[in-house]
Amino acid sequence: MSNEQVEQIETNEELQEQIKKDVVQEKIEEPKEEMKTIRSEGKMTADKVKDKTEDKKKEEKKKEKKEKKKSVVYSKIEVDLWRTKMHRKEWGIRLDAQRTQKDRQWTRDMDLIGTVKRDGEEYGSLGLREKLWKAEDHLARRFVMKLFSPGGYHRASLERLQGESFANSQAAKEPCPAYICNFKHTRNLFRIKRLAHFPRFQGEVFCFSYLDENDIFQSFTIDDKRLTFGSDWYIKNVQDNVIAKIDGKFANLGGKFDIHIFDPDLAKDRTFFTILILFSSTLRFHKDIKKNIKKSLKELRQSDTKVKLDDSESNLYLNPRKLSI
Repeated sequence: MSNEQVEQIETNEELQEQIKKDVVQEKIEEPKEEMKTIRSEGKMTADKVKDKTEDKKKEEKKKEKKEKKKSVVYSKIEVDLWRTKMHRKEWGIRLDAQRTQKDRQWTRDMDLIGTVKRDGEEYGSLGLREKLWKAEDHLARRFVMKLFSPGGYHRASLERLQGESFANSQAAKEPCPAYICNFKHTRNLFRIKRLAHFPRFQGEVFCFSYLDENDIFQSFTIDDKRLTFGSDWYIKNVQDNVIAKIDGKFANLGGKFDIHIFDPDLAKDRTFFTILILFSSTLRFHKDIKKNIKKSLKELRQSDTKVKLDDSESNLYLNPRKLSI
């Protein structure tokens, strides 16, 4: 063999050895890269788990704060409606005459039906114009509730608006009562109305709004809590936070409602808690009010009967800006 052939064989052997080394090196480096990717993926998953646990902790803290806010009751109001008229505050022949002499808001057809306590102290009594409520004509039947001080002086009134109740119920295809409130401490009028709740199985919802003493607009919803014993309602603000609760006592024949206010400012707001007192006084008659609206709408659809509103209600449709000129 010549020298050239020997050199060529040696170079071929060197090349084969180099190829073997490269293959072995690749096999060694492959698991290293796989281990690196596994480690990086493990770090990513660990970071994700940490983030999730931190998010859960934050949510739990937020829930705990909300529950603490709810648990602190800054004011408690008790609305106690009597089942019958056989109550000691109704005894006496001259009581109605004495009450009408004290305040013109106490009319001859009014009956005392309950009392109100605020933070354990007597706050007032509730009176219903019973003859208007028990009128035979469904279209003429009116619901008027009034709140009086312990001394017998008028504090506030709530009246169901016949016309607006019929219009809202006709549009929503279900009874939607509307109320209007007037208070002695302010010249403003305040409306409470039921809205159509979708989906309907979630219960009923009311809303009311007003300008407070600092001319700040306040808006609230009164949401029905379903699947509970008694009539329970949550009052929520614009941020959808529960700032008050109406707890209807189960198996109370007349109707007893405890109002818990969880906001310190609203607990002192006379407009806010007076609206809740008047709304609570309607809950005992809520089913009958809806039945009355149903029968009235049925009568209007099946006949050519015209709705004639009471003068006290028709005056509310006048233009206040026109009157102020």
